[in-house]
Amino acid sequence: MRYLREELIRFRHCDPAGIVFYPRYLEMLNDTVEDWFDEMGFPFQEMKGRYGAGVPTVNLNIRFTQPCRQGERLLLALSCLKQGDSSIEIAIEGARRGQTVLEARIVLCFTTVGETIGKLSIPLEIRRQVAKYIRTEASVGA
Repeated sequence: MRYLREELIRFRHCDPAGIVFYPRYLEMLNDTVEDWFDEMGFPFQEMKGRYGAGVPTVNLNIRFTQPCRQGERLLLALSCLKQGDSSIEIAIEGARRGQTVLEARIVLCFTTVGETIGKLSIPLEIRRQVAKYIRTEASVGA
């Protein structure tokens, strides 16, 4: 299963050349992760209170293949590649009219928040929801 989110490319996303300025893609990817957690029942704004934790990005790799322009719609498809004890590796593909424009690999780490930051084991209820999005051969391209 994949989590899908559509983003309308707006003026605020674009640079003077009229294409999306690459830091805006990072915001779109983060919004997708945050919305995915919300969809699974674990809103970021509740993570600290419920678990004393946050889910920061600890590794990020993006490949851009085509530019996007104002007025276009970008479909972002998130799937989970693997879960560790405290980390989740995800893939997000961005496509415009069926053509891939970006591919991202992101590692998230479940951590304590506050003065001291350290790894935490992913709670079982979160682990079970994330497992629904683990990519299998049958789900690639689905």
